[in-house]
Amino acid sequence: MLIRFLCSVLLIVAAFCSSVVQAQENKTTIILSDAGWDSVKFHNAVAEYIGRTAFDLNFSVISGSTPIVQAALVRGDIDVNMETWTDNIPSFEADMKTGKLINLGINFDDDKQGFYVPRYVIEGDNARNIEPMAPDLKTVRDLSRYPHLFKDDENKNKGRIYGAIPGWAIDEIMYKKYVAYGLDRNFVYFRSGSEAALFTAFMAAYTKGEPIVGYCYEPTWISGKLDMVLLQDAPYSPEAFNAGLTEARGVPVCVVANVQLLEKSPEFAAFLKKYKTSSALTAEALAYIADTKSDYATTAKWFLQNHPELLIQWLPSDKADLVQKSLRGGEEASTNWLLHFPDWRLDFTGPIDDFVKEINAKYATFFNNIKTFLSWCISSIEALLNLIPWWLTILMTAFAGKKLTQKWSNGILYGLGLFLIGIFGYWGMMNETLAVVIAAVVISLLIGLPIGVLVSTSKLANKLLRPFLDAMQTMPTFVYMIPAVMLLGPGKVPAVLATVVYAVVPVIRLTSHGIQQVDEEIVEASLAYGASRWQTLFKVQIPQAMPTIMTGVNQTMMMAVAMVVTCAMIGANGLGMEVLIAINRTESGRGLIAGISIVIIAIIIDRLTQSLARKKEG
Repeated sequence: MLIRFLCSVLLIVAAFCSSVVQAQENKTTIILSDAGWDSVKFHNAVAEYIGRTAFDLNFSVISGSTPIVQAALVRGDIDVNMETWTDNIPSFEADMKTGKLINLGINFDDDKQGFYVPRYVIEGDNARNIEPMAPDLKTVRDLSRYPHLFKDDENKNKGRIYGAIPGWAIDEIMYKKYVAYGLDRNFVYFRSGSEAALFTAFMAAYTKGEPIVGYCYEPTWISGKLDMVLLQDAPYSPEAFNAGLTEARGVPVCVVANVQLLEKSPEFAAFLKKYKTSSALTAEALAYIADTKSDYATTAKWFLQNHPELLIQWLPSDKADLVQKSLRGGEEASTNWLLHFPDWRLDFTGPIDDFVKEINAKYATFFNNIKTFLSWCISSIEALLNLIPWWLTILMTAFAGKKLTQKWSNGILYGLGLFLIGIFGYWGMMNETLAVVIAAVVISLLIGLPIGVLVSTSKLANKLLRPFLDAMQTMPTFVYMIPAVMLLGPGKVPAVLATVVYAVVPVIRLTSHGIQQVDEEIVEASLAYGASRWQTLFKVQIPQAMPTIMTGVNQTMMMAVAMVVTCAMIGANGLGMEVLIAINRTESGRGLIAGISIVIIAIIIDRLTQSLARKKEG
């Protein structure tokens, strides 16, 4: 009887859910673009809320870098981009001339961008006992007097200027400014790889009260949350700006749609034509997100409730009334718990964020010492690689290939592979990449081999460490990159540590597995002849397990190489940065050539270490 009742309930719920889903599918779906930053996500949420409540539309979002979503908008894969930074898209004018796009109007045009410093750098901060560090710093040109203040982590003889995001058009302009003002003599133009890494660098320095100078733009959560000063520059003029000699103008940030939107939903398109905000309004919403940890949908409701005048400007009275009714608790206020999990969220993120910030501020000296030591290690490895003549590197690789594989053909192929990387123009970048990979592999082996031995000899250690190893291998890499950048700043040091966390697991597991798989009779015979446990371990078990251990070393190396592109997103220069720039600019050839170079390195490392493992086995 109970089973029959439960089955009936399930059938009713399934039928109800099916009808709701069917009703949703019958609605027109508008596809929005998401280039990754907070402000576009916020404006998407506002447009979606109004579209659902006033026009009964469905929405989906396609994410990607600016060039990628722009290309998708032209193709018609995306209907609307709520934040098209027209000056930052090199192809914008050409795309508009195709007739496939329509500019529905300006979202806001009072934005700013350029090189910023925290206000305490110029004026100090009495509340935090920070003295003015550069009271005469007013303009970008003035930076030439302060390389000693903004020291580069990887080159102590120069200062560091954080550049714009690789692939953005403004990055080329800011780099030209850096060269035109002679800042390249005393500063490194450091590309942090991604907006997240750049903003984390600002937040980390601000938390510790340290000097930092770099590119930023408004509106963002960082500009709304931190007290920053835009360094002055010459008045804007188009030609001089393109040469990097003037300030940036306020970029018209437009709502751009594919022409198919006019057929899909002319009413929604008419609303978007009237959609206009400001940099200040957007920053207000982004600061609310940062302070309250609210999601974008909740922030959109809060924003519309606090600015009812915007609904009157954007919508006909009847549509505005529908949205107001929903905001007061009407149709959209209650979520169907059969289809959506109830809003019972607990805030776990706030305490974690506060904990990382507290550690960052309290133990700044400790982490700076770690950063200094690892920077020295990486720089030393890179200097050694650059010291070896290119032809000698190729000959050594070819000889190693012949020696380990017993085939001259393999050695010649490996040498030709390296020669090809040089022909591509990536020899220096290859050495930068190898420096990070080698440093990460060495640290991984120094940590992983002893832990692997410990795990193989102790059931308790194996039981305690297994969950951590599982988490390290399955956790998305960006999760531990965030605190790494917060504590150590973007660059090669957090890239090495992130790579170690990702790549150390195979050598631990396979070292443990290899030792445990040694024949028990051999172990017993060793003990019977009077060998101690440690003698048996180091003279019998480890030598017998060496082929498996070398396989673990091989896997660690390959996983370290696999992190090259990911680490570029936190400022690790090299071949990964080339791939990242190519992605952001949709330059297929550049990405392919850089990718082939990474593949060549990976193949050579894999074949050499596999051959070494087979020699150990033989």
